[in-house]
Amino acid sequence: MSGRSRGRKSSRAKNRGKGRAKARVRPAPDDAPRDPDPSQYQSLGGRHPGGTATEGSMDTLENVQLKLENMNAQADRAYLRLSRKFGQLRLQHLERRNHLIQNIPGFWGQAFQNHPQLASFLNSQEKEVLSYLNSLEVEELGLARLGYKIKFYFDRNPYFQNKVLIKEYGCGPSGQVVSRSTPIQWLPGHDLQSVSQGNPENNRSFFGWFSNHSSIESDKIVEIINEELWPNPLQFYLLSEGARVEKGKEKEGRQGPGKQPVETTQPGTCIEVERMVLGPHVSIT
Repeated sequence: MSGRSRGRKSSRAKNRGKGRAKARVRPAPDDAPRDPDPSQYQSLGGRHPGGTATEGSMDTLENVQLKLENMNAQADRAYLRLSRKFGQLRLQHLERRNHLIQNIPGFWGQAFQNHPQLASFLNSQEKEVLSYLNSLEVEELGLARLGYKIKFYFDRNPYFQNKVLIKEYGCGPSGQVVSRSTPIQWLPGHDLQSVSQGNPENNRSFFGWFSNHSSIESDKIVEIINEELWPNPLQFYLLSEGARVEKGKEKEGRQGPGKQPVETTQPGTCIEVERMVLGPHVSIT
């Protein structure tokens, strides 16, 4: 075979190979799945699709949660700073209020008796004991208000030797609320707790409450003292003063018109009490 014929055969074989290669490469149909554009991966959390979207969401959720925890920590620090600031300012007003109340005999005992719910816990003997109460304080334990002390200061009296009785509430080792109170040093023949021992009404007495530490979660008295009596005792003290004023007006109405008395402000009247507690520069109408 000549060289020319062998060259023609070799050229035809190469052309047939190219034809077969072109036949194997066919265009994909329009509905065939295609790989997404890599530029779109950012919208999928930087991950290739196909079962990894959940992982991207988890990463994003962790970042959001971390930011939220940081924000909560900042809020806690801001709250503590404000508590310190306004706690000092509030203390100044509380000290002045206590000083003014000291000049009003029987203020706290009367405020206790005038409170519509606290009055139901007081028997006649306890009302007499509370007439010696000269000061009341509610002290918060810690800036986070983890507990508090209620302090009752008494003048010398025929019932017990204590000058101050304290009932304290706080958190126990396991997180439950616990309470403790000062042992009362009763004088002979005046132990109000022993007198009411075994009496079912003891749970609804003031000194029964003071020494009871079993029903803390449903402690109605401490709730009333902390949220109503301590923030504004004046409103309850004035309930009896208002009743006396109304009674005086009714008496004047029955007597008919006559010489009008000269208005004076004696210690113990509504106007004088408000001036003593609120201050001499407060206008009272």
